[in-house]
Amino acid sequence: MNRFTGWFRGRTPSPLATPIIQPESDDEDILPITRKNSDVSKRSYILGPQTHRLPFYLMWGITLLIAAAMALINLITILSIEYGVRWKFWMMQTLIGHSGLAMGTLMLVLISMLYALVGVCLIVFVAPNCGSSGLPENRCYLNGSNVPGFFTKRTLRVRVATTILANAAGFPVGREGPTVVIGSNVAFLMSEYLAAPYVKAWIDVAAEGRSREALIVDEERFAQATRIACAVGGACGMAMIFNAPFGGFLYMFEEVTSVSWPLELTFRVFVATMICAFLSYGMLNLMGTDILEFVIYAFYPEAMGWKWQDLPLFVFVAGVMGVLTSYHTRGMLAVGTLRGKIAKKLDWYQPWGKVIETVLYCGLCALASVAASLIATCQEEGPSGLQYVQFNCEEGKYNPTASLLVSTSHSSVKLLFAGDNNGEIHYTSSFLAFVTYYALNVLLTGLPVPGGAFTATMLLGGLFGRGVGGLARELGLVNGTAAGVYAVVGSAAMLCGFKQMTLAVVLIVVECVNDLELAPVVMLSVAVSMLVNWSINEKGHDEEQIEKKDLPFLEGEAPTRLDNSTAMDLCDDIPEDAELKPVDELSAVQTALAHKQVKEFPIVDRGVCVGIVKRNDLEVALHRIGVQTPPSSFRGHKSRAFSKNPFDTVDAKRAKQVEALIARSDSGSMKELPLYKIMDPTPFIILEDMPAPRLYGLFAKAGERAACVVDRNGQFCGVISRAGLIKSARHGPHAPEQQH
Repeated sequence: MNRFTGWFRGRTPSPLATPIIQPESDDEDILPITRKNSDVSKRSYILGPQTHRLPFYLMWGITLLIAAAMALINLITILSIEYGVRWKFWMMQTLIGHSGLAMGTLMLVLISMLYALVGVCLIVFVAPNCGSSGLPENRCYLNGSNVPGFFTKRTLRVRVATTILANAAGFPVGREGPTVVIGSNVAFLMSEYLAAPYVKAWIDVAAEGRSREALIVDEERFAQATRIACAVGGACGMAMIFNAPFGGFLYMFEEVTSVSWPLELTFRVFVATMICAFLSYGMLNLMGTDILEFVIYAFYPEAMGWKWQDLPLFVFVAGVMGVLTSYHTRGMLAVGTLRGKIAKKLDWYQPWGKVIETVLYCGLCALASVAASLIATCQEEGPSGLQYVQFNCEEGKYNPTASLLVSTSHSSVKLLFAGDNNGEIHYTSSFLAFVTYYALNVLLTGLPVPGGAFTATMLLGGLFGRGVGGLARELGLVNGTAAGVYAVVGSAAMLCGFKQMTLAVVLIVVECVNDLELAPVVMLSVAVSMLVNWSINEKGHDEEQIEKKDLPFLEGEAPTRLDNSTAMDLCDDIPEDAELKPVDELSAVQTALAHKQVKEFPIVDRGVCVGIVKRNDLEVALHRIGVQTPPSSFRGHKSRAFSKNPFDTVDAKRAKQVEALIARSDSGSMKELPLYKIMDPTPFIILEDMPAPRLYGLFAKAGERAACVVDRNGQFCGVISRAGLIKSARHGPHAPEQQH
């Protein structure tokens, strides 16, 4: 008689768990599977999901290395942007002085287009995955989805280089979005190199009487460790840009959400953002005062203050920003969709069509900024000592609109936030720059430019708020309040609507201006803007992008469309020949692997689900049985960087090996594979009629990847996978496969 002894992950067997079933049979060929004679190939099968149990010194070593690396990358990025922009302005001003405004403008446009050409070629021909901010994909990874084609050495190098080029070229973007992703990329590669040896083990995958070991990777433990590291890297990226350690912490907390936030991550991010901000701040100080123009935050406190009579205007600015940011998001999504449709119709001209369009749009941005600047009136240099752009003005004067549009977004925001330059930026220049930048930022969507709209929306809100403050001062409605306060209020109101974040926006903006006294009015503006924005848009820009691209993101709470569904409605479509036995023939395993849509294979014995095995583990085991070199789970072919959908990326070299493996009929003397040695022997069991909202938390909050569904008699009915649950939550149960 054979017995299947059940046990719960990390618990002592209970009378309810052992035995699950006791089938009467005289078939001695079926190997009994018990806790005593089963090899638990991965610690995650004992520890459960969302646990890594890596050494203390290892995780803290990775944390500190990430903080130091991000501070260094920030310094390199700022220095590169500074030299690129200064050289561009020097060439422009030199030609204006020698050959007139037309030649200077032409030089500005040509240099900007040159930067854009180099950047877009790097993206299109080297790493297409770097053609956007990358925040939606990064958020999906932190949420629990795998991105095999997203965090590579190639994408890291290209994203850093193209972020510098995009900002130096004058595209209406910031560098915060790509920098957060760069932080995650750095963290992933460090974890891959340092943590990988701790999550690998050699497991004997041969049948009884033989020996053939395969290198099995505990992917769950590795994924948990890397996600913790990636969250640290992203928080460091935001903290060092705005010199806002608390803001970076809260930004990443809202990005990851409390549902997916590990307890250990709190102190880890706290320490990492502090160290990264210290190092970044210190290195920038060592570089001298010239570089201060290219950072967004104030190095020294500015007590700007506000008065009670300003509150109605603050509320007005926040309300208008709530409306404008809603339609800004809608406009970006509409332009991106339209540009995608046009690109498909002109597929014959790609990728050069995309390269030419991006370069020409960069030229358009430069020309539009110049045209708007020519409308402005030159002003005498003020007592603030801030650096403005001279452009077409005489010596000792500057063009306020050019200072806001031709320069980088970070430099412009710093001018707007300043509390000691009242009267140096006229409200007409602010409104003119707002209209120009708003249109250019919306129309940029869909082009392969690695820029974030975080700073861009801050700039838009700052322009509008500063304009309102300047107009109110001229009309005599306010007196004594610095115009920079209105810029801060408008910036926070615009940004919170775009990201649909609250606490993180308040802290980032307040830390950015180095004035905690502004916290109450910034919170007021955020509250008003969010109420208006929610009445128009249900989701923020990143959430809309995730849904539009159909990226694998699992919300923290079950959607209402699942209220009337049961576990049986959510089961994956698994063919019958993809169900394997504890010890199965190699031909059966090869047939199962031929179903490429199946990622988790149920191990079923006489109608009972006794385990789940992952595709990667099956492939590794088959490679060993086939006497071939097993593929590494941590290294892939460089073609991954070209994947249109990094979540469905398959290494081209490895795919060919697996195809050959599936088709191979000669496997030597090995005819069977003991799958019980590499399966998860303790999968969660769900009754077929369990309501979908009740089981949803098992995946969204407990982090499970797959669970078996059984009937009341314990007979196997199907498997619910995380990917399948995401599809059902977004499109409804039994929705057709979506094409990425």
